[in-house]
Amino acid sequence: MTTQPASQPATPLRDAVRPSPDRIVDPAALGCYGGVTAEAPVLVLLAAGKGTRFGQDPKCIQPVHGIPLARHSINAFRRFTPSPVVCLVGYRSADVAAALGADNIYVLSTNPAGGTALAAFEAFSVSALLEQNPLLFIGMGDRIVPSRVFRMLYEIHTAGPREAALTFLAARYEPPRNSGKGRVVRGEDGRVLSIIEERDIRARFEGAARDALLDITEANCPLYLIRAATLYRHLLPLTNDNAQGQFYITDIVEAISRENGEIRTLTTNVTDPEYDLLCADVTRPMDLALLEGILASNRALLFPEELEVENAARAIAAGRPPAQTASIARQLSEVALAVAREKLPFDPARPVSIGISGGRLRLAFMHPDMVRFYGPAWQTPIGAGSRSGTEQIVILAQEAADGRIALFPLEARYRESVDFVPSDTEAMYPGDDVSDLHSYEAFGTRMSESLLLSLGYFSDEELERRRAAGLPLPPPSLWIGGSMRRPFALIGNTIASLRTLRTGTIGARVQKHLGKGNFKGLHLVSTGSIPQGGFSSSSAVTVAAKNAINALYELGIPPDLLVHLACQAEYGTGVRAGSLDQATEQKGVAGQGALISSNPRDNYHILATHPLPDGRFQIVFPYSVDRDRAAWRWSWGAYAERPVSTAGPLTTGETRKMTGKAAEIAAILTDLSPDTDFFKHIEQDLLDDGLLTRESRAWICSVLRRLPLCASVEDLRCRTGQPALFAGWRDPVIFGAPGVPLRAMVAYLFAEVAKNFYLVHHPAHWIEYVTRSQRGDRSVEIDPAALPSREEMESELPWESAATGPDRMNLWLERHGAVPFDFNRGLDDESLSPENPPEFHLLEGGNFFRGLALVDLAEAMLKRAFGDDAIAVRVNAAGQGDYFQVHIDTEKAAPAEVKRFIRLAFYRRFGLTPPTDFVEIHPGGGALGIRLNRYDLLTQLIPALERLAAP
Repeated sequence: MTTQPASQPATPLRDAVRPSPDRIVDPAALGCYGGVTAEAPVLVLLAAGKGTRFGQDPKCIQPVHGIPLARHSINAFRRFTPSPVVCLVGYRSADVAAALGADNIYVLSTNPAGGTALAAFEAFSVSALLEQNPLLFIGMGDRIVPSRVFRMLYEIHTAGPREAALTFLAARYEPPRNSGKGRVVRGEDGRVLSIIEERDIRARFEGAARDALLDITEANCPLYLIRAATLYRHLLPLTNDNAQGQFYITDIVEAISRENGEIRTLTTNVTDPEYDLLCADVTRPMDLALLEGILASNRALLFPEELEVENAARAIAAGRPPAQTASIARQLSEVALAVAREKLPFDPARPVSIGISGGRLRLAFMHPDMVRFYGPAWQTPIGAGSRSGTEQIVILAQEAADGRIALFPLEARYRESVDFVPSDTEAMYPGDDVSDLHSYEAFGTRMSESLLLSLGYFSDEELERRRAAGLPLPPPSLWIGGSMRRPFALIGNTIASLRTLRTGTIGARVQKHLGKGNFKGLHLVSTGSIPQGGFSSSSAVTVAAKNAINALYELGIPPDLLVHLACQAEYGTGVRAGSLDQATEQKGVAGQGALISSNPRDNYHILATHPLPDGRFQIVFPYSVDRDRAAWRWSWGAYAERPVSTAGPLTTGETRKMTGKAAEIAAILTDLSPDTDFFKHIEQDLLDDGLLTRESRAWICSVLRRLPLCASVEDLRCRTGQPALFAGWRDPVIFGAPGVPLRAMVAYLFAEVAKNFYLVHHPAHWIEYVTRSQRGDRSVEIDPAALPSREEMESELPWESAATGPDRMNLWLERHGAVPFDFNRGLDDESLSPENPPEFHLLEGGNFFRGLALVDLAEAMLKRAFGDDAIAVRVNAAGQGDYFQVHIDTEKAAPAEVKRFIRLAFYRRFGLTPPTDFVEIHPGGGALGIRLNRYDLLTQLIPALERLAAP
């Protein structure tokens, strides 16, 4: 049974008040935040009341944590969307406007006590609200609403093919906290029918009906979202025929329900972190103290997304030069633009992760990180040196459910004709038998080949069939043999190597997210272009992807294990080393030269830190030729274009495979204990003072004497008893000398660490010992004194005019008496007598067969032009082409003159057109992975990074 309130005139709102532009206090503010538009939501904040218990100052400007109460919600709204705010003001309106800020539109209410609907109606004094018809948030000036709640309400309202007519915030109040609230009345089907204020429940209902309504715990928590035109239409006929004689905005709920308009709700419960904040009624001064306490105990209640973004930005910027941070911000901005431009399927409301990795500069120790030798390298991480730089890989990743691993590199040269592979590709799931680096190598190689075949590449077998049939060959860029480090192969190995983790908590997480039947897809966007040729461009992609996936799925893989897995992943692309690179990229510190162990038993720890070369010695990085596709042409016959028989010159890839296994083979032949490695026997000697003791040198001699100077593949296969080590090998012929030069390769490893430890401990001898180190990558010997003068080399000479390119290089080598390098010099049994062991930092022989005749000629030309003690040349890490190092003693040669000479005497002479004349190297920070709980937080992260990078 219901009862009616006392009779009173029912005044429609349209007759009670007329919105007018004259009520806008500050018309200039209409343009704030781009003005009212149809696209951006607008907040209408009702802040006209006095609050009689708060003294002279209006309630809405009472300070909470030093900020006016209503300004908290304004700030939170602006963090959600930088859009206009319309504030309805009344009591002491000038003071309210001054306290809440000049960036809002203030409308003066004619009747601050007239009710929430009247105040909302007066907001239409801003005519653009009806003209543009934006979505309106209607909020109260005595409540604090976090930005996350604005976002959630907006997403609920706009979800699906059509937005709701109205969405509002409700709360499940624990009795008696529901007392005095407007109860949310729902039908049997759960549909919202109305909101009834408690005073009207008591005035209009009695008995069981009244009790049932009063027992409802879901009540209004005043925040509404509605189109401006919809609100206006429903406000016009609304009356003040109720127990309080006010115009209730809650009355529009019943009106919309009667029209069968869709009403949605966001209901907060006591278990929600925002519950106490949203349900805090500020009616007495002590309520302000309660608000202070709520915010003091958990700042994230008010700024959850902002804190997440702030923490992410600080994590990215930590330990990085500001220029690199600025560059990462720019790269992320370009990624976001590409996602929008290409309509890539990134869900704004779902988590994303960011993986970042720069490359590395190897200052010393070029190839000692071979399995079972495991020497160190002196390295430092690198990154972009300016905001416009691109010298780090940045990968954005989001989980998908479309059955695809989709990859979109921003740089066109890294894209494929197909931008995805199926996520359930069987070849990407290693079996239980794939449990170590060796078994993974075979698995990963097959997987890489399978992925590349699916993307349109051509296998070696197919190329041979075409040659045999006289058919035209595809361009070399589509040959699998030279494309094993394409991005899809790297990403595929990144994911597959993670899947080898099967046990423990981490293994369980990996299998939950990436295991067969669980993994549904992954979308990635990548950017960055670390130079190829000894700066670890492929390693950086692998490390960045590892970090992104680790962060996205919250796998909790620690840095040392990430290094191990990244090294394993590189095995699947034909690289048997790499741990030094990944360790530097993952754990290096900007501007520090760290001597890093490549031994997995050491967890790739830092053996020592030595200062980088002082300003006297500078390194420039010129280009030679493409390592895998063109190097053979510039090798004076040392490399073959392709394998053509069971014996002969090896391709560059075959050479790397041979050298990469040299220490493993040597360990078997010398019965080296499986629980130690070659470098461990001499590590402490070299760390102490950079010199080997006589006992250590004698031990090295005993090792080398047990290794053959040259041996056939079949002989080594039989002697080791491990045929799998030699899969795909051919008998090499190196400058006419047949057989595997095992002693020279292992001697190189010992000599390289000896020479470079001497270099690190005696930096005054920098040029001399860089030159000695380069002997280990020598391909041909050339006497610089036999070359023409500097002036002659800077011009074309008559005798060379008939030849170009590699033919011209060959002519130079032959004319000036070049001879193949004697890699066995000083390695005969007599020279390696344990009774009189040689000083290995002075060893003349030993070689790693990664050199290039073109680089040897460049070294001789530079030494002839500037002096033997002014310039040193060295391959850059992997060798065989790409960029190489030119070390300059600036007291004896000017770097600008050296660069000029290289352009005239080297680039121009041999027709070399490098993508960049000289790579400039800058310090960078270590790799990391960051997770954002929403993709759209990226737009907040970018300016946060820019602020941190600002001077």
